[in-house]
Amino acid sequence: MKLPAHNVGKWIESFKAKDAPAFILLYGPDAGGVMEAARHLKRAYLGASPDPLQYSQMADSALTGQPGILTDEAAAIPMFGDCKLVHVTGAGGKVNEAVKLYLANPPSQALVIVDAGSLTPSSAIRKLAEKENNAMALPFYMLDARDIVQLARSFLLGENYNIESAALDVLVSRLTTDRGVMQRDLEKLVMYKGVLKKSDPKGMIALDDIEAVLGNASQASFDQLIDSVAGGRVDTADQVLDLMVSSGTPAEATLPAMRMHFQTLHLVLGLMETGTSQNAAMSSFRPPLHFKRKPLVENQLRLWTRRKAARALALLQEAEADCRGGSRSLAHAQAGQVLLRLSRAARR
Repeated sequence: MKLPAHNVGKWIESFKAKDAPAFILLYGPDAGGVMEAARHLKRAYLGASPDPLQYSQMADSALTGQPGILTDEAAAIPMFGDCKLVHVTGAGGKVNEAVKLYLANPPSQALVIVDAGSLTPSSAIRKLAEKENNAMALPFYMLDARDIVQLARSFLLGENYNIESAALDVLVSRLTTDRGVMQRDLEKLVMYKGVLKKSDPKGMIALDDIEAVLGNASQASFDQLIDSVAGGRVDTADQVLDLMVSSGTPAEATLPAMRMHFQTLHLVLGLMETGTSQNAAMSSFRPPLHFKRKPLVENQLRLWTRRKAARALALLQEAEADCRGGSRSLAHAQAGQVLLRLSRAARR
């Protein structure tokens, strides 16, 4: 069965072992989201303290020449356990053939999970998972700002914390679109404030807490990349993107932040066209611009028109959609290409 991306989080949170399908495919460019989902499903299916023999992990290469081994491994339920989970990493080689054999007669009380990177709609393993009633295909795409707000609020409420409105604005701008990295940053925030019990009074996350935990070089890099691209500094933009990628930030993860900046830029330019003063229009930026960035953004307002900014937004949205269906290396190339194109357009 096929599940829309916006329903994946709810499905995983409500997952129960007794309702588990025989096969779950986790795929998409959000590697952190895939990893977190696999970890959550394992815990939900096997419980907190399973027999070690109830869990088996293998690489897709292990099925080469012997696709039947997947079914054999799933059927090998240990004496002191009542179910078995087999986790296959990668979807290459004979994985599709192995899963097809397994689904023809899946052992009772068994679950097979395959995690993969980006898969096209024509991918054999994806088509199999979407077609079978006893299977589930779960896509993981990079998050947008609305997703980040929802997930951040949900996580903090689960830890017995509320968050101030201004702090939430800054938090969203600090968090990456990779679910795994975002989860770790939110955990760091809670650890900094102190872990609360459900019976404790609700805590409050303030702006100072965000700055103390997440006001780091990572956000500075995002701001530097955005201002280099929007300011037409081609060489600097290229260098900053390379540094961010070498530090572990996927190139495609920069696109949502770039899009949000150009959305606000487009709004500000529109307000100025209707007679709003530049200072008043610039108050539309959320979170408010740091004083060091104001001159850079003022320069961007001189370089861009509302029409050019609208075209930039269309290119960024198209690039984000393209990156969802390709490999990590292809997504890197596509993201780099559109950022280079925009930085050149700023000077025309």
